[in-house]
Amino acid sequence: MVSVLIVGQPNVGKTSFAINFASYLGVEKLKLLVRQPAGFLATRTYQPKEAYKKLVAVEPHKTTEIQSIQIKLPMGKKDKKIRLIDSCGLVDGIHSKQKIRTAMAQTLDQLFQSQIILHIVDLSQFDFFMQLKKIDQELYNLFQQQPGYKVLANKLDLDGQERNLIKLKNLIDQKLIIAISALYQQGFTDVKAFLLENI
Repeated sequence: MVSVLIVGQPNVGKTSFAINFASYLGVEKLKLLVRQPAGFLATRTYQPKEAYKKLVAVEPHKTTEIQSIQIKLPMGKKDKKIRLIDSCGLVDGIHSKQKIRTAMAQTLDQLFQSQIILHIVDLSQFDFFMQLKKIDQELYNLFQQQPGYKVLANKLDLDGQERNLIKLKNLIDQKLIIAISALYQQGFTDVKAFLLENI
């Protein structure tokens, strides 16, 4: 089974994307396999709306565990299975909390085990910065040559983000970008097509 890792900074919409992309593909119950920082595995089952309430928050680092969902992608007469993996947000430098440091270490470990990497970037950050944040630049530099790498430019639904999308396209290879709204499932058809090409 192909592993698809969702990675990026905190609060860019990683968990929101995971939940809504699963719903977009017809998943009615989210069965999450959760790998806790201590290494234990647990299974949690949610309805999509319930998952949103429990797993998505405005404060950073709501996700402190590797959590994955098995999803079927329709491909002709057969379905292809993927493991969609949500991860802890990555930050520059060393986080002050041990729990977050451990969770980020899990994410970094998963980076080199996954065949496909969906790197989510928050378009609204370009209202204040004219360049990628350091961690995003490092991820881009590291994986841009790999065929299974894509940058998902999120929050397209917010005002003014078309302008910020142009800024992003001036910073990185625009062929690697899919503009999305994780909240409203915009761009999900293109994400699905990309996954089908690479599994």
